[in-house]
Amino acid sequence: MGRPAKSVKVKSGAIASDDAAVRKNVEDRLRGECAPPVPPDGMTDSQKEIFRYIVSGLADSEILGKLDVFVLESTAVAIDRLRTINRMIDDRPELMLSTATQNSRAKYQNDLWRGCNELCLSPQARAKLGNLAAQKTKEKKDPLMDALMDDD
Repeated sequence: MGRPAKSVKVKSGAIASDDAAVRKNVEDRLRGECAPPVPPDGMTDSQKEIFRYIVSGLADSEILGKLDVFVLESTAVAIDRLRTINRMIDDRPELMLSTATQNSRAKYQNDLWRGCNELCLSPQARAKLGNLAAQKTKEKKDPLMDALMDDD
């Protein structure tokens, strides 16, 4: 199975400019309103704090929309529960030998990695976002694309 597609905003590989424009347009429409996602009711205070921390960290990337609340919620819950399990193990080291504890920890760790992948939170993804931000600040006009767009 191939790797899942990344947002055109964080894609670093070759992509035709017309394909990039179409993909960006579709992604923007599917993303929903470009408003920062708000933590849903029912989350604990620590989960909401993690949720807001991730949102604030990704604010400049402009890749989040209101529909990302579900991925953010799952990721925040996974982080909070991993922290809880790790504290439990720190307090009672014998829990490291508990199959139930380790299975729970592995489940939430998988949820965390999935959330990191979906939200571009890995160091590699952050490097791509940084590179993209740098490119945007010194974005050059493409005379060929300008000429093609003027013919409309």
